Amino acid sequence: MAPSDEVNQAVGESPNYDELEREAKQLRQIVAARSEKEIAAEKLARIERQLAARRETEGTAAAKGRMVGIRRAVGSLMNEYGQDRKAVEAARAQLSEAIQTLNARAGQIRQLHAEDAALADRFGLDRTELPQPREPEAEINMALPKLWFGRPTPPPLIELDDTGLQRERRSYREVEGSEAYRIIQTAGLKSWPELTQEQREVLAEREEDHRRERAEQAVLAREAAFALARLGPARR
Repeated sequence: MAPSDEVNQAVGESPNYDELEREAKQLRQIVAARSEKEIAAEKLARIERQLAARRETEGTAAAKGRMVGIRRAVGSLMNEYGQDRKAVEAARAQLSEAIQTLNARAGQIRQLHAEDAALADRFGLDRTELPQPREPEAEINMALPKLWFGRPTPPPLIELDDTGLQRERRSYREVEGSEAYRIIQTAGLKSWPELTQEQREVLAEREEDHRRERAEQAVLAREAAFALARLGPARR
């Protein structure tokens, strides 16, 4: 027996469940489907990993080549350094001999001055106007560069991340301007150390604090807007 119009009006018409099932299935597919932004983000992350791997490979090859060049350059420079050291030793010996000659010449002049003074005094003669050399320090600049002294290798320079959690990594700024620094900058610095469990908890707590703060600000903004609306245009 078909329900009467009065019953249908009282309880409402029965929904079309088949139609609802079809619509629900479509909506589930839409909800389950990834957005274009999500797909693009995944693709970008994959590409970034590939590019990073390529930079690492090329950087490693460049670093190996540079280190071979450094080894050869140091060997060559050590040979030249040995020659330079011998040149300094020879120049020092020559300078020492020149100083001894200069001092001997000054001694001869002073001795002749003494002879002239003795003769003038003994025989009542006028002293001869003889030139006198000036003190060597007044005429000769004996200032020399200081020899180098052993210094430790420059300490590694580090940088901190922006979390304030004292995570650090080397910046390699101690070799800035060198070919090694260029290679490192091209390949990129090392990744930051992995967050510890404690650090992750600190960051999560910060994010929750920021979320609550934003929510409170939104509530205050709505309350302020509601209060202004209640005042009306005439009372603002």
